[in-house]
Parts: sequence; structure tokens; C-alpha cells
Amino acid sequence: MIASIRRWFGFGFARKAAKDQREVRARGVVSGTLSALGKNGLGFLVSIVSVPLTVRYLGGERYGAWVTISSVLAFLSFTDFGLANSLTNALGKAEATGARDSGKRYVSSAFVALSLIALAILILGIAFAPQLAAFVFPALQSANARGEIVPTVAISLSIFALNFPLLITNRVLAAHQENALANLWSMAGSIANLIAILAVIALRGGLPWLVLGCSGFGLLTNVTSTFWLFGFHKPQLRPSFASIDVAFVRELLSDGWKFLVIGLGWMINSQTDNIVIAHFLGAGQVTPYSVAFRLFAIATMLQTLAYPSLWPAYTNAFAQKDFGWIRRTLRSSFAFSFLATLVIVVVLLIFGREIIRLWAGPAAVPPFSVLVWMAIWNLMLSNLYVASCLLNATGHLRGMTIYGSVTAVLNLLLSILLVRTYGITGVIAGTVIAFALANYIPTFIEVRSVLKRL
Repeated sequence: MIASIRRWFGFGFARKAAKDQREVRARGVVSGTLSALGKNGLGFLVSIVSVPLTVRYLGGERYGAWVTISSVLAFLSFTDFGLANSLTNALGKAEATGARDSGKRYVSSAFVALSLIALAILILGIAFAPQLAAFVFPALQSANARGEIVPTVAISLSIFALNFPLLITNRVLAAHQENALANLWSMAGSIANLIAILAVIALRGGLPWLVLGCSGFGLLTNVTSTFWLFGFHKPQLRPSFASIDVAFVRELLSDGWKFLVIGLGWMINSQTDNIVIAHFLGAGQVTPYSVAFRLFAIATMLQTLAYPSLWPAYTNAFAQKDFGWIRRTLRSSFAFSFLATLVIVVVLLIFGREIIRLWAGPAAVPPFSVLVWMAIWNLMLSNLYVASCLLNATGHLRGMTIYGSVTAVLNLLLSILLVRTYGITGVIAGTVIAFALANYIPTFIEVRSVLKRL
């Protein structure tokens, strides 16, 4: 099976040094993708159990509030100023060119910078939790939801901040093409998440306890993996004050600001939908939208599985000027990605509403028009994931900062405009239209230009 996957992605053979490097990339991509398949498979099984349990336990409004808070936190991930993604590329290049003595300085500098950002988020999050809750949820109906929402927001922001410096753990593993290990830790987190949900429901805890249990177990898993990484697996990279170098921070930020803009645009495009729905239609309408969104994410699951492993592989190949490998891998990825997504979205269009009804209950079933737009969205994503992976990994970021920003503004405006007339269908339609007009074509023009220069 592994051999066939390698042939599919075009892992060829040339001189011995190149052959060895391609074998390393092959093992990294294959093991990372297969372990990610196990991780997502476990996550899917956890969702099968947890989504109907939590929807029925919390009710549509409180469950929708929980999902919306998760979207707010995902949106806030841009506040790392692109340091995490920049660290991946910097470490990957250092590894590929043999400059491993710089690794500790990169890691130490990024860790301290992220810790300072986390402290600011923690202070501001606790101070402004009531105002944020009032803005996102202006019209909660139930007394339970109104009483729980502020402590839930405060707990969520606090745990989010504490997790922030731990971002470097997965980035270090990715840069060394060891995503399989990161995926194993993520699987442990999924199991802990399910245990927390079952425990809180059994003890009849409210929404704040549910968030504290799930997010708290996730934080504990991340802390454990960080201690393992720097204590046992790669102690030579352990952060230290002596290794902090302002010049290295500036170097990370030189690309980091581009990742920041790209990430902010992507967060607006992918995470503001639930916020718009909660604000204009109420938290209860977030439930059918978010459940359908989660179901259709299966269609591009293979791309999201391969992305973290392909990124450092492209970075490694680009640094070593192995351009033939890049071209073959990209062509194969495009074909495989689109065909796999097409098959899945057709099945979900036909059976999606019934699947959701059986899975999460009647309250979570969206209009059929939502499924149609989500099918189009995921077909677009199937190609955009492949293209953006190459551009990110090779440092071709400027174009994505421009058309990504235009897309984000257009998407938000269209979603706000269309939600008032077409409900939740208008929100996903706004996303598709914005990407079709401002992002899809420019991305592939840039990829074509990059390939011509290789």
C-alpha cells in the first residue's frame, strides 16, 4: 500500500543523495497522512458519539453558542502574527541545509514571543469577556444560556491563551517531517475530549463545565506532548533564555506578517460564518449550519490529512532544488484531490439531510440549498488546499496576502448582506461567491507562474 502511494505522488529516484532525501520525504508524507487518517478517523468516531449527545443535552441554542465560541477562538488564532507557520519553514530550511545549530534559537525565540502574546490575550480575554459575549450573542433566549455565556467565554479565552506557546510543538515535529507523532498526540486529545464530555453529561454540568472539561483535557495533552518533545525526543531544541535572539524573531516575523495576513483572511473566510449567523439569526441557527459544515468536511479530509506532511516536504525539496519531485507531486495531488472530493460530495448531496437527521436529530437538519452550496465550496477547496500548500511551503506569500485579503472582506460583506434575505444558505453562498470572484483564479495563475520559474 505504501509503495503504491509513493508511486502515486511521484517519489522517483535519481542520484543517491537525492534518492535518500526523496525517501525521507516519502516516509514523512505517507506516515503523516496515514496517521492523520487514523487521527481524523478517531475524531470522526468521537464526533459521531459526542455531537448528538451534546446537541440533545445542551439544546440547539446552547450547542450553537458553544460552536460559535469555538469559531471566535479559531478566528483569534491569527494573533500568533504568523510565527508558527514561519517557524515551520525556518526549521525545515535549516534541517534541509544542515544548519541545525540555528534550530534552538528559532524555537526559543518563537516560544518567548508566543508566550508574551498569550499573556496579553489572557489579560484582555478575562477583562473583556462580558463585552465579547454581549456582542456575539445579543439575543439569547433561554435563562440558562444567558447565565452561562460570560463564564464560558472567559474560560474558553483563558485556555486558548495557555495553549498558545504550545503551538511550537507540532511545528517542530512538522519541520522534521514527524507529523505522525503529532497525530498520535492529537488522538490522545480526542479520547480525552470524549471522556470529558461523557463525564460532564453524567454529572449534569452546564456549558462552562463542558468547555472546561474538553478544553482543559486538550490543554493537559498539549502540555504533556511539549514536555515529552523537549524533555526526551528533541532535548537539543529545548527553549532557553540564553538562546533567545531578537534577530531570529525579526527573521521569523519577516515572513510571519505575510502568514498573519493570510491566516487572518482565512479565518474571516472560514470562521466568521457561525458568528454572523449567531448575531443576525440567533445561536439556534448555528446548529444546522455547523453540523452540515462538519459533515461536508469529510469531502476534503484527505487534503487536510496530507497538507501538514506535504508542506515540510515541499519546503525540503525547494531548498534542495528538487523541482522535478515538486512538479510530479503537485500534478498527482491535484488529480487525486478533485476526484476524491467529487465522489464524496455527490454522496452527501443525495443522503446528507437524512444522515444529519439520524446523526444529530431533526433540529440539526439544514435546507437542501445549504448542502448544494457546501458541495460547491468543498470542490473549490479540494484544489485550493493543494495550491496553497505549495505556495506556503515555498515562501510565495505576497500574492496570497493580497487576494486573500480581498476575498475575506468580500466574503464578510456578502455573508452579512445575504444572511438577511436567504438565512443560513446566504452565508455559505457568500463564501463561495467571494472565493470564485477574488481568490480561485488568482491562486492558480500564481501556481502556474511559480512552476514556470522552477
